Amino acid sequence: MAIIKTLNSRVGIEVSYHRIVGINLNYRDKKVVLCVASYISKEKRFNNFEALEVVDIEVPDTDFELFIDEDPRGIAYLWLKENVEGFDESIDDLEKVEEV
Repeated sequence: MAIIKTLNSRVGIEVSYHRIVGINLNYRDKKVVLCVASYISKEKRFNNFEALEVVDIEVPDTDFELFIDEDPRGIAYLWLKENVEGFDESIDDLEKVEEV
């Protein structure tokens, strides 16, 4: 699963394939951190090139409950598309190529 949307990286290079590579759920502090890796393209990702950019995105405490008793990966992608500028109107890549 991934999100396809052309965005500019922090260094000004376009990236178009974005994949959640980590989800940290801290039940004690009610915190969620999503680790998102961005690649130049889907093809580069599957040809074993490294992500051009990897960022941690902190989910507001008020949204912690969304991740409980649900598939955290699926919720994380939905949350990104609804709450992070740039990910709106993106395309879902539901192709399963590898185990996570």
